[in-house]
Amino acid sequence: MSFAFNAWYCAAFAHEVTRAPFMRRILNLPVLLVRNDEGEVRAIGDRCPHRFAPLHRGVFDGVTIECPYHGLRFDLEGKCRLNPHGDGKIPGAAQVRSFPVRERDGVVWLWAGEPSQADPDDITPLQLVDRGGGAPVGGHLTMNVDYRLVLDNLMDLSHAMFLHAGTLAPERARRDATYDAQPDAIRVDAVMRDVPTPSSQSLFFDGERGDFHSRIEWHFPGTLRQRLSMTDVGADPEDGAITRNAHLITPETATSTHYFWLHTRNRLIEDSAIDAQTKTIITNAFTTEDEPMIAACQDYMDGEEFFSLQPVYLPTDFAATRCRRNLERRIAAEAVASVGAV
Repeated sequence: MSFAFNAWYCAAFAHEVTRAPFMRRILNLPVLLVRNDEGEVRAIGDRCPHRFAPLHRGVFDGVTIECPYHGLRFDLEGKCRLNPHGDGKIPGAAQVRSFPVRERDGVVWLWAGEPSQADPDDITPLQLVDRGGGAPVGGHLTMNVDYRLVLDNLMDLSHAMFLHAGTLAPERARRDATYDAQPDAIRVDAVMRDVPTPSSQSLFFDGERGDFHSRIEWHFPGTLRQRLSMTDVGADPEDGAITRNAHLITPETATSTHYFWLHTRNRLIEDSAIDAQTKTIITNAFTTEDEPMIAACQDYMDGEEFFSLQPVYLPTDFAATRCRRNLERRIAAEAVASVGAV
């Protein structure tokens, strides 16, 4: 098993979920997402237990979803409410799984594990800059790579000065970093002094040069909070042009990953032109730089387990390595618990 199931994952942005059912595969589970007549988000298994048809393709009346293949109807708790065949008796096995969900910070969070352990207080607050009534800039893409490689990429941002040189980070500048590691949270703080302003920050920072501060925090299992700040040389990072971003990493399958991202800033927050430029820069970085590089690394791993290849360890690998080890610990604990419950 390569996933931790007893955890909250981003399943969708809140605006994606409407009264039109849709499916998203999460931890290799096909999940139907929809809003009921009260506007509340619900999530149930998308596979009909009769002939395994995709339920989201059926008719939804606000209360039940009709299987498009043979017409069984299921409520949003996953119970079969109608069998239109024979005497209408509903088989005991005619039910699908229901998943705990919560809607917070514009995100639909889904618990894929044991429902009794789903504590909403464990959902990590995103701590984005308040945009009032305005929605953050954001996006979603599916990357054809193992989610752990995506976490590696985010937890070692030293790659940015090479892979994203001049756009998301200054080019080949000296980077001084400090680390703080807890069992289910890791933080990396870094600064590059007196460097050219990267184009992503120059949209709302006037200086041609300054200090570029970055902070990235991983919170189990796949929530990452990021603060970037461009300041005058020697200034406090909280006094600069700041972006607060969220990277929400959700495994789709063992070799594909949902990447949800949100971007907010503390200056010129109502400028729609900057929003558009920011989205273009970030989307280009993810799709033409990050994903192809991570995919190439995965290809060269030839299906081998990461640590079995004995990767060379650099000081910048501390956070990514701890992140992997923490995930392994939680996954192993779930495996032991499941054996004990049998």
